[in-house]
Amino acid sequence: MTAEPLVLWKNEGETPLACIDRARREGKVPEGVKATYAGRLDPMASGVLLVLVGDAVHEKESFLKLDKEYVVEVLLGVSTDTGDILGKVIVAKEFVEGNIAQAVEACVGEFVEEYPKYSSKTVDGKPLFQYANEGEGVEMPQHTISIDSIDMLDTRTLGKQELVDAVLARVAKIEGDFRQQDIIEKWSELARVSEIETFTLLTIRVTCGSGAYMRVLAEKIGRLLDVPALAYSIVRTRVGDFHI
Repeated sequence: MTAEPLVLWKNEGETPLACIDRARREGKVPEGVKATYAGRLDPMASGVLLVLVGDAVHEKESFLKLDKEYVVEVLLGVSTDTGDILGKVIVAKEFVEGNIAQAVEACVGEFVEEYPKYSSKTVDGKPLFQYANEGEGVEMPQHTISIDSIDMLDTRTLGKQELVDAVLARVAKIEGDFRQQDIIEKWSELARVSEIETFTLLTIRVTCGSGAYMRVLAEKIGRLLDVPALAYSIVRTRVGDFHI
């Protein structure tokens, strides 16, 4: 790699393209000069976004291979169809007990996993999220990912209403069409009908190879603990040697 990327901080609620547009308005990316990001972040994720400007866009593949570091909050007790809070609630179940450290350790290593159905991975030129939105069946592609280490940082609880209020406020930040109204209705229903009063929130630091989805990791930790789970928040703190 010879190009030096622009290291931006993508805010929660932004798409990567919206982050680049903001950088243009702030004068960090010149108007009229092509730019692209290397390594997508979901709308609900925040953190380090590498942006290549001008002729550097041709070196994108080299930057995509870099390892990553994330700080992730895993919510135990709720699942959605996206694996994060920007999804329709599927089920809620109380987390009673389980060896969290053992479940986390079991997620370290190299694994073959399916891409999330709500992702930009394409099959026959069509993103998986479009198949999901249209209710069209598709054979889910797989890829090999590497989780190099996971450190447990904190465990705490959230009250039901506190959780739902926070989710609704964060989903409201999203611009564009991400099924927000349906998502808000499902989370609001959880607040009304669920008998679960507290939910467990696990904070972990993850180092991984390229292509690992933190939403998938959160769901996997939940399965090992026999409880629904999702990525409550995702912050990418490092890409290769680039950080803020």
